Parts: sequence; C-alpha cells; structure tokens
Amino acid sequence: MEKGEKESKTIKSVENAILILEELRRTGQAGVTELSDRISLSKGTVHHYLATLRKQNFVEKTDDTYQLGLRALSYGGAARERERVFQIGKDGVDRLAATTGETARLVVERQGYAVTLYQSTNHDQEAVPTHLGIQEDLHSTAAGKAMLSVMNDSTVDEILERKLVRHTDNTTIEPETLRAEIEEIRSRGIAFDNEEQFDGIRCVATALATETDELLGAISVSGSVDRIDNETFYETIPQEIRNVSGVIEINTTYREWME
Repeated sequence: MEKGEKESKTIKSVENAILILEELRRTGQAGVTELSDRISLSKGTVHHYLATLRKQNFVEKTDDTYQLGLRALSYGGAARERERVFQIGKDGVDRLAATTGETARLVVERQGYAVTLYQSTNHDQEAVPTHLGIQEDLHSTAAGKAMLSVMNDSTVDEILERKLVRHTDNTTIEPETLRAEIEEIRSRGIAFDNEEQFDGIRCVATALATETDELLGAISVSGSVDRIDNETFYETIPQEIRNVSGVIEINTTYREWME
C-alpha cells in the first residue's frame, strides 16, 4: 500500500478463494481435508469454494485431489503482456540463459516484493526453485537488491523497516548492513545473492531503468554453487548481464522515442 493511502474494506470470501488458489499453486495438488487444515476453514466451506472455482475452470479435479486449472493462464498472460519490460526484455533473458547455461529471469517489483515475470532455463541444467509469478523478498535476492538500488532512500527505508525474513544462514536482515550493500550496488551496477534466498543457489542481477531512472525491473542469472565458481559468479556472469541490460535499456529508450 502506498504511503497515505487509506486501507479499504475487503471481501473475506474473495480472500479465502485466493488462499485456496495460492495453496494449490504452492503444493501442486491437494484434497479437501488437506486444504481445510492448512487454511483453517471447515471442510464443507472448502468444498463449496472448490466447486465454484472448478465450475469457472480455475481448478481441476482428479479423483479426490484438486489442482490449478488452465483458466488462470489467461489472466497471468494478459497481465504479463501489458508490461513493457517483458516485451522488450524477453529476448535478452533467453540470450542470457543460452550464453551462461543457467536460469535467467526477468523480475519486476510489486508492493515491495520481487515477482518473476519471465524465466528461461537451459534445458541441460536442473532448474533453480523459482517459477513464473513467484513472489520473493527484496532484501534476500540479487534482483530485489538491484531494484532497491534504483529506488529513493525513503522507499528503501520503508521496505527495510519491515520484519525481514532470514531464508538461509547467509541472509542479511540487518537494515544498516543492507543499506551499505545497496550503496555498493549503486556504484557497481551489479547485485549478488550468495545462497541468501535458497541454499545451494547463487544469483547475479542488475536493475533495468529508463533514462530518467524510472525502475522497470531487473534481470538475473541463477545457478547451483556446484556449477558457478567464484570467477564465473563475480566476473563472467556480471559481464554477460551488463551486455544484455545495455541492449534492453537502449531498446527501451528507442521505443519511448517512437511512441
């Protein structure tokens, strides 16, 4: 919520439906009893929600378990297509995945969190534990910290004043330490996540911005610590990311001139 914006009343039934959808997204599939236990609603209530969602093709049923239906794709796809950074950055992310042999992502900031807009994975490598639409903290991800480096100090302070989650032993949750790291990222243009979000995964990122410093998002490359040695982590991948981000930002400027 933006500063100064009044909190509106919400509809509990809509919130409950979203909770069910989110739980199915997280687990892949679940039965009525399992969902009831996890979201603290009666089995009868959960069943009614599932019947409604199934009728609208938001969920599908196989035997006694439910999973997400394909209708949600049309909403997610429409939301993604309207993002100009997706239209301009998709090819660059594919190129990053091909040149590095790792997982490349296009990430945007929404309500103080990092959301994966597009992901491209080299088919010869196991995927990192991320997926389209995943929402992650800004303070513990390379893409998140890169985007923080483009934000003004008051916005950064507001985000760092939250209760920061420690995802791994390497996660930094001290605001002053994070502020110092953000200043370093502003200087070098590259952010690092060395097993800070997921154990065993390293990530490098840079922010994407317009000529007027409007934040568009970030691009990142992630992979296993077993494959990404220090030279690759601190030198090779950052250079590949700089090359691609430069092309994306040039294309962004060109498109703005043409509009």
